[in-house]
Amino acid sequence: MYTPWLMCAYAMALLLVLLGIRMIGRSMPGLRGIDHLRRYIVCGLIALVLLALRSRAPALFTVVTANLLLFAGAILLYCGAAEILEVRPRMLPWAMGLCSAGTFPLLWFTYIHNSEVGRLETHCVAMGTVFAMTAVTLFRRARTTLTDPARACGWLMVASVALNAAWGAFGIVRHPNDNFLRPDAVDAAFSYFNMILAAANVIALTWFTVCVHREELKAAAQTDSLTGLLNRGAFEEILRRELHRCELGARTMGLMLVDVDFFKRVNDSHGHLAGDDVLRRIGGALREGIRPSDVLARFGGEEFVILLRDAGQQATVEVAERLRGDIAALDDLPFGVTLTASFGVAANLPVETADDFLKRADAALYRSKREGRNMVRVDRGARLHKGLHSVTHQA
Repeated sequence: MYTPWLMCAYAMALLLVLLGIRMIGRSMPGLRGIDHLRRYIVCGLIALVLLALRSRAPALFTVVTANLLLFAGAILLYCGAAEILEVRPRMLPWAMGLCSAGTFPLLWFTYIHNSEVGRLETHCVAMGTVFAMTAVTLFRRARTTLTDPARACGWLMVASVALNAAWGAFGIVRHPNDNFLRPDAVDAAFSYFNMILAAANVIALTWFTVCVHREELKAAAQTDSLTGLLNRGAFEEILRRELHRCELGARTMGLMLVDVDFFKRVNDSHGHLAGDDVLRRIGGALREGIRPSDVLARFGGEEFVILLRDAGQQATVEVAERLRGDIAALDDLPFGVTLTASFGVAANLPVETADDFLKRADAALYRSKREGRNMVRVDRGARLHKGLHSVTHQA
């Protein structure tokens, strides 16, 4: 197998990957880590060109510089993974220090004591260590919603670590072929699989950053930009899903609509910025007053909605009364304003749509505001329905 031809084929593959990544980056602006991945490929391409010129150019370029470019590419891959995960590359100084320290043995085993084994060991230790750092970062910082893509990338990094370890260990036991451009089958196999894994790593991380970007766009579409809570559309989707589960499992859940009393006065007296701050504070108070399993969303304007899983009407009323007190007790709102909120509470019926459920809670909220505000009112329709259901059952 003639190595330069293998390198040319690999270089063409990298160029295609680079072109694909560039097209992805232009079609999906804002992808994190994509620039690091492009630079990783550029470093690999330049290193390949230098390695292919091994018999025609000084060893300073074809051996030392080529390996340093590969080290730099591994570091860029680590930085790309950290940027995708939005974590600080804490191990970057160690990675850069290790790869910089590799310059001395490369020079030593090239000019002082010419040794292919020494250069191979230096390469495998540096590359394997940086790949291991990247794998640790991916496994430790895997996002909850993107665990599988992060782990897939991490295991590819582990495979690269294992390959470099095997290549280095094999090089100690068996001296590599002195003719780098015409290696035997074993050396060619190691080189071939190393190239395959390198390309797989960058493709996998590109796929990972696209997955992250897609999840962020989905979250942004479901999130209210002012309060950081779910928006109405996302809440209604969850409500429909939970009602279906309740029908299948005969479960109960409570729903409450919350409307801030006389909120318009805040905007008129102190401006919309103050009003926005008030809404954020009230949203925070509601979030702190419910369980992690409950669902809180901004329903629109100064209105919020809360879904309490596995909670009946009485439990929902108790939570609503407590939240009503929490809002009334807020004493550090902008300009010292004090506010109250009205609550409308409803419990789910055996069979009903999400719109009907919301209408019943809204009717209870309307009663709360009509009867004086700053109070909790319960849907009357649920009691009427239960009475009719009981009569029908007895008949």
